[in-house]
Amino acid sequence: MDILETDRLILRELREDDKENLAKVLSDPISMQYYDHPFNEHEVEEWIKWNIENYATYNCGL
Repeated sequence: MDILETDRLILRELREDDKENLAKVLSDPISMQYYDHPFNEHEVEEWIKWNIENYATYNCGL
């Protein structure tokens, strides 16, 4: 489900098949420099699952 769309951006809820692309950001040391650590593959999967659960529970996610 798309929430917001512009010419250059589509804002939507995360899906499990976003893992490969999201891992490029969440496993990058530079983009994660202000987080505890870069994520490994399992942590990316769990982060996506956590957000999907938050959509159901709180009607929003990160």
